[in-house]
Amino acid sequence: MASPNLPSASVRPEALASLKVLVVDDNANVQRLICDVLRAAGVGRVETADDGMRAIEALTRFDPHIVFCDWNMPVMSGLEFARRLRAAAVHPDRRIPNPQVPVIIVTAHRSQKEVEEARLAGVNEFVLKPFTPAALLSRIQLVLTKPRPFIISEAYVGPDRRRRAEISYSGPLRRMTDPDEVVDQVERTATRETISVELEALRRLISVRGGMDRDTLKMTYRVMQHTAFRARQVRDAMVERASQLLIDYVDAMGGPQQCDPALLDVHFKAMSNLLELAPEQSKEAAKLVGQLSAVVKHKIARAKNAA
Repeated sequence: MASPNLPSASVRPEALASLKVLVVDDNANVQRLICDVLRAAGVGRVETADDGMRAIEALTRFDPHIVFCDWNMPVMSGLEFARRLRAAAVHPDRRIPNPQVPVIIVTAHRSQKEVEEARLAGVNEFVLKPFTPAALLSRIQLVLTKPRPFIISEAYVGPDRRRRAEISYSGPLRRMTDPDEVVDQVERTATRETISVELEALRRLISVRGGMDRDTLKMTYRVMQHTAFRARQVRDAMVERASQLLIDYVDAMGGPQQCDPALLDVHFKAMSNLLELAPEQSKEAAKLVGQLSAVVKHKIARAKNAA
């Protein structure tokens, strides 16, 4: 049976206001980053725990709708936490009010063996490290819009595993037999919408954290890598070029921590303006990317001269 405790199936901020999320991670920096992403998206209540044992204690007083949990933690790992949680569906535990609560594992483990181990433990979904804001929010959307039926049997207790686990995003799938103009028009529009959502989530995160810092600079770099990849898949040359400009700048500076936050702000604004242009506004798009390119080259040249 599906969990009866999930709120409205939407990731809009107003719909997330009633959502309660527990974040379990022994790394304080990662824990805070996940919490900031969730709060920036509009999640109403976010609480934390440093390991699986404290997470079980938190369940009693908090009763979350969703749990984001690290894999490797002291005292009790994320998988052991998931096993204890699901076991309460067979052997009731007063500390665990809802054994069916969705568990999303945040992990660097990605082998098929590790994925299967996590699924057998009763994990619902996966987020791979290093993550982006959209990666976290997409898993919330998946849990809310496509909740897995809950299975209780002698061999297994947990969410139905028949839906294939999606542990990473590789962009729109394409068929070689599709006409180019249909592929471009449909998928380019969808890809731009995805990129806009990603940038908006990132912008909210930066605002919640009071501006750019080392973590958000690194995340911005990853987002631009994903953006360039997605744009390349649908032959969106201007978006790909604009994304690549920031990647080139970060590489030239020697890493995200050496970058000028002011340039990143300029880049964000340029990307937003670019994504709003209609397909027929190719000249405007080329001009916008050209202006951005000039700013980036100027910044790189100044940095090299200063060195």
